[in-house]
Amino acid sequence: MTAMGSRPAMGMSMRFSVSVGGLSLGEWASCAGLDAKATVHRFHDPGEYTYKRILFADVDYSPVKLTRVIDSSSAAVRDWVKEKWSTFGQPAALAALPGSLGSFLGDDATIRLFDSEWREVTSWELRNVYPTGWAGPSLDAERAKVATETLELVHEGFL
Repeated sequence: MTAMGSRPAMGMSMRFSVSVGGLSLGEWASCAGLDAKATVHRFHDPGEYTYKRILFADVDYSPVKLTRVIDSSSAAVRDWVKEKWSTFGQPAALAALPGSLGSFLGDDATIRLFDSEWREVTSWELRNVYPTGWAGPSLDAERAKVATETLELVHEGFL
């Protein structure tokens, strides 16, 4: 809540950073998929037909897709993806499957949104984040474009 007469800090959509498991993945140009959708079932109570009851079922979270110009922190992103993908499916991780999913759990990630003076306005804490895709640039000597990378993350939620 803001004090009387003061204005709330406003987040700038182009100023945000991402960290995962304490590792900074740097600043990104776009972030899509910060949404949640609840599934509900509606039904009539027996004998009451003027309205339907709502039964809450579950919440689904979309994958988060991050895109940016490749910069000096891009190697850390690729190293993190490589580590996560090489750990998954290793004998030690597979041995843990029946009793514990500990080896399959991802790290928690934080997306921080900043204002025009780079002060944090808000953040989203994504639980159990795991990379499901990474795409590097399309290189073409005939086009004058910046090289970009895209990282896709699945997670268990942020609410």
